[in-house]
Amino acid sequence: MSVEIALSENAVAVLRFEIKGWRPKNKESRLPAYRELAAAGVMEPVPGSELEYRFTAEGWERREEILRDEEDRIERERFEPPDASNLSETARALLRRIISDERVEITTGSRPAFRELAAARIIILRHTFARGDESGYRFTYWGWNQRYEILDCAKAEA
Repeated sequence: MSVEIALSENAVAVLRFEIKGWRPKNKESRLPAYRELAAAGVMEPVPGSELEYRFTAEGWERREEILRDEEDRIERERFEPPDASNLSETARALLRRIISDERVEITTGSRPAFRELAAARIIILRHTFARGDESGYRFTYWGWNQRYEILDCAKAEA
């Protein structure tokens, strides 16, 4: 068995629930996802039941790997890769500080550089109740996975 088809986000969520052992109150609501997992060979219907599904032997052995691969695929498709070609030197310096695990606060002075990194799809600006709009950040999927490559490109352009 190999997951030949790309699982939907719903099927991946149900797979995650099944791995954790979380049972639904309304089994019918998960039926489309179970059918999708069965078509992929990860799960199979329990004989004599229309609503019960269980892992196949190979699905059980590879469940964590399948979940990780499908989550990764979904995240890759969700965001476009970063475009760091037009970053200012201030934004590049800020990115170097963030990547080096330095705790960087968003202040009035640093906000334009953070916005530049967000516009380049490297980070996502977050809002907090205590500090307000654009007071936190996190890397995008691609920003995190390509952070060192982005800096190498920035060095080559500089």
